[in-house]
Amino acid sequence: MFYRLFLILLLPFFPFAVLFSQPRSNLRQIGVTQLQNGMYLEALNTLNDAIRYEPTASDLYFFRGYAKYGLDDYIGAEADYTTSIELFPYQPDVYINRAIVRSQQEKFDGAFEDFASALELDSTNATIFLNRARINLFTKHFDDCINDCYRAIELDDSDEMVYLLKGSAEIGLGNHYTAITSFQKVMEKNPGNAYGLIQMGAAWMELEHPDSAIFYLDKALKLDSSNIYALFNRALARINNKDKEGGLKDLNRIISLSPYNSYAYFNRAIILSELKEKGAAIRDLTTVIRLNPENLLSHYYRGLLRMESNDLQGALEDFDKTIELFPDYTDGYMARSNVKEKLKDRKGAAIDHQLGIEAARRNRNRPDTLAFDEKNYLKNLIKLTGNFEEMNTMSSKFQNQYVDIQLSPGFNLFFGQARYDQIELYDSYPKEHYYTSIISLANKSYLLSDSARREIVSRQTILLDSVSRNPESYLIRAVSLSGLDEFEKAIADCDSALRLDPGFVLLYFARANAIYGLYQLRQEEEKAKRLPGIGETPEAEIDSARVKEDAILIEAILYNYNTAILLDPGFPFAYYNRGVLYATLGNYQEALYDFRRAVDLKKNFAEGYYNLGLIYLLMKDKNGGCKYLSKSGELGIPDAYKVMKRFCYE
Repeated sequence: MFYRLFLILLLPFFPFAVLFSQPRSNLRQIGVTQLQNGMYLEALNTLNDAIRYEPTASDLYFFRGYAKYGLDDYIGAEADYTTSIELFPYQPDVYINRAIVRSQQEKFDGAFEDFASALELDSTNATIFLNRARINLFTKHFDDCINDCYRAIELDDSDEMVYLLKGSAEIGLGNHYTAITSFQKVMEKNPGNAYGLIQMGAAWMELEHPDSAIFYLDKALKLDSSNIYALFNRALARINNKDKEGGLKDLNRIISLSPYNSYAYFNRAIILSELKEKGAAIRDLTTVIRLNPENLLSHYYRGLLRMESNDLQGALEDFDKTIELFPDYTDGYMARSNVKEKLKDRKGAAIDHQLGIEAARRNRNRPDTLAFDEKNYLKNLIKLTGNFEEMNTMSSKFQNQYVDIQLSPGFNLFFGQARYDQIELYDSYPKEHYYTSIISLANKSYLLSDSARREIVSRQTILLDSVSRNPESYLIRAVSLSGLDEFEKAIADCDSALRLDPGFVLLYFARANAIYGLYQLRQEEEKAKRLPGIGETPEAEIDSARVKEDAILIEAILYNYNTAILLDPGFPFAYYNRGVLYATLGNYQEALYDFRRAVDLKKNFAEGYYNLGLIYLLMKDKNGGCKYLSKSGELGIPDAYKVMKRFCYE
């Protein structure tokens, strides 16, 4: 059973052709055209503008919900569909789409309620039955799925997808030959449907005919040579057919197309281990762990391979992690006992052996207990799951691409020229100790070149030398010096200006940023010094001195942000930057408070919502994190959708 082909339970959802009335504005038409062309990020921005002009237009929220759905932001899509329904509750398509995104979040009761509402509005709509069949298939309600397929066929026999769903449900019930009949119907209606051929192969694999399975999978790959599903299933079929080299070739192809695909790396490691290529197998399992640190199987198998390669300390670390992830895992204790025995830790080995026996006793009647054959790795090849995605291929969706997850950086005052959408503005009128009524800020250093900064420094120096001392000139020069990494000079300018105007809010903000820049620069220098063989001073003394210096800098940064906030409690960027500092230091509760305060003061603060989302995820609050990430994506942070794709949905 280890390599029976996975049933493709998650078939693609389809856009609906009927979308409300004819467009009533140019923005609406542009947005719809972008949706039709799959330009979801562009459509999102266009529809945001359209909603600002027509905030009560129900169809605009439907369109924007579809843009978010196209970016796999099911949380945001559900919110927009709900708004559309509240404004105009008579469109069945909106209920259908909300049912779909609810099902993606495993809100199945709500999804079925939406299908019921859609059927009340239009009981002859085959699309409703087709999509409800899909969710019944996913939830393994195979009989209900088949019944919905029959209703859809009665109403509209033209869509081959209904036969694909019906055949997949028949496989779920064990009716493989009936399923094959359904897949033949798919091919009659559309010979170019690769998924019909893939499912045909799945049925033949269930019947233990790998040659027939490979025949149909070959045909699928002739239609689409880069189809990850077909390649993956053919790899498993080839292995079942005693063709390990062929299976390895298919997995290599998948990884070339999809370099962040942990399924392919894991299965390739299993085959490589069977081929006695332990080093390569360990490297692949290490890649899986980097992509998914919580992957129990990868830690366990890497531990076994390390033990076989006599890397006992590495094996011990892997088995420690295995048991941490699953404290009732019998084989983990037994493997760790074996390693400890080899390390001459007989007491530890005996304790682990006893813990393994006790875990086995507890697990005896548990159907979900993990149990693996330590030598026959091939018994544990992983089949595709419903969330299998073609990651980072040339045709990959934007949100499936790799993202280096980092906090959005702090903001600095900006004294250059840039597009309106690249900067943020703060209205300081009529507050005291501000020299202009509109303040420009940015958190993208590339908006101003170093040569432009040097020119600003030169100009302000001439002013300061020729005219009476001006706090604003000191401020402008200090911010420009910070941009050139001349932090100590910037701090000195802030000090000079504060002697002239000790209530100048922006000087405390700029001085905090300069000290923070100095702190970060010293952190980078310290990392470079830690290279082996560099420096003669004992590490403990260096660490002690650095800790004191760092503590002084951090205290100074906080003092300046705190003072800026005290002088102007409505300045959101001071809260935001202080939140970035707290997050960097690992003080997540304080960071949450500051980011929440920032978005309370600035309602459309995209970076604030993004950082809130990341901090909530770090604190294991997926609901809170994903909600704020969805909001930041809507407001213009594209990377939010990449993070959501990785962390928000099972």
